[in-house]
Amino acid sequence: MDTDTRKIGAFLKMLRKGKGLTQEQLAEILLVSGRTVSRWETGTNMPDLSVLIQMADFYDVDIREIINGERKGESMDKELKETLSQVADYSKLEKEKAAKAGNIAFGLAFGICAVMIVIQLMVTGSLVTVIGETLTLLIGGVTYIGIMLYNGTWSTGSRVKSTPKNDILISVVCAALFTTVLIFCYSQMGAKTEQMVHIAVLFFVGTTIFGFATLRLLDYFNRKRRDSQ
Repeated sequence: MDTDTRKIGAFLKMLRKGKGLTQEQLAEILLVSGRTVSRWETGTNMPDLSVLIQMADFYDVDIREIINGERKGESMDKELKETLSQVADYSKLEKEKAAKAGNIAFGLAFGICAVMIVIQLMVTGSLVTVIGETLTLLIGGVTYIGIMLYNGTWSTGSRVKSTPKNDILISVVCAALFTTVLIFCYSQMGAKTEQMVHIAVLFFVGTTIFGFATLRLLDYFNRKRRDSQ
């Protein structure tokens, strides 16, 4: 039998109103957005298994009643609830492991390609020779990040939690590394010291600001994507 999402949504709405809560108040309790609660109650989206278990506890109903969209007058067996909770935790852990493995593999590949581009730039001393490779690398990186954001797994693929403090630190470190490489390349090409310092300062500041803004945007879109699931 197909799941009637509208019926489930109507049942969730009835349970919420029975508690005298608004969608926003329930969203705060479940740590989701008000829009997500609205999507559940209209049947557009359904809660994840871990959220269903949380809602069953909160409303004191059988999880099967939520899935069926109506009361059955049965209480959920404790062992079944624990099993479902373990399944939800395991599923979440497996997703996080896959995301981390993907990010590590991507990071290694991206780093190796970037190093090869820098080496080629130092040997040839010409920016023109690496433009095509650089664009290919950037397009690949953007595509990968886009896929991770679409799946709502970007932040779970990293051990470093995205916070303003962490993001600015990462941006400064990366900008310093890139600026060092830039200075070395310009020195190899015979640029004057005063000119190199001026360019290096502008590049460092600009790269730091761009990196920080990019990381904050990634965190924003990742949270927005997960909330809409």
